[in-house]
Amino acid sequence: MRTRMRRGAAAAAVSALCFTAAACGGSSDGDKAKEAPAPTPLTAAQMKAATLELGDLPTGWKVSKPEPTNDNPKADKPECQAIAGTFADKIAGATVGGDQEFEAGDKSLAQQVFTYPNSDGPTDFVKAISTALDTCKGFSFEMEGMKASVKTEKITAPKAGEEALAFRVKMVFPEMAEVKFEINVMVARQGAGATRVAHVPADASGHKDFDALAKLAGDKFTKAAQS
Repeated sequence: MRTRMRRGAAAAAVSALCFTAAACGGSSDGDKAKEAPAPTPLTAAQMKAATLELGDLPTGWKVSKPEPTNDNPKADKPECQAIAGTFADKIAGATVGGDQEFEAGDKSLAQQVFTYPNSDGPTDFVKAISTALDTCKGFSFEMEGMKASVKTEKITAPKAGEEALAFRVKMVFPEMAEVKFEINVMVARQGAGATRVAHVPADASGHKDFDALAKLAGDKFTKAAQS
C-alpha cells in the first residue's frame, strides 16, 4: 500500500459480520441449530463498495495517483515483519479489489480492501500484526532504496468489522535526518475480507483527524462486506 509522505523535496511511497447458528424449523424431533455457512471471498463489487471515494471525505481532499511500486519492505527483525508488511503493495495470498489514495496538501490517506479464500486469511493477517505490536517496538527496513528507522506504538482503533486494531509508526530516514514521518495505520477484518488504512498528517497536530477518517473507512468496509 502506498501513501504519500512529503516534507520539502523528500517523498516516499507508503489493508462485524458475525455468523451465528440459525434455528431450524420446528419438528417432532425437536429443533436443531444449523451450522453457519463459512465466509466466502468478497466479490469485486463488494470490495469496490467497501473502498472510500472522494465524496466520502471532508472538503479539501483530492484523489492522488502515486507512481506504482513493487515495494516489499523487509524488517531487520523477524518479529517485526508483519508491521513492515503493512507497507507492501501486495499481500501474500490475498486478492486486492479496492485501492484508493487521497491527498490534501501535505496530508495523505490510503485505503486498500482485499479478500482471501476464507476467513482464516484475514484472521491470521490481523493476528500477526497484533503479535508484532506486542513484541516489536523498533526496527529498520529499506524503502525506495533508503534505509528507514521505525518505532511503533498501539493506538485506539474505531470499531470496525469483526476485529480492528490501529498503531502509529514513527519513521526516520538516517540519510536524511530532517525527514521524519508519523503514520497512523488501521487494519480490520470482516468474514473473508480485510482492509488497511494509512493516514499521514501534515504534522503531529493532525493525528486527531485519524479517528474520524478511520471510522469512515471502517464503516464503509464493514457495511459492504456484510452485504
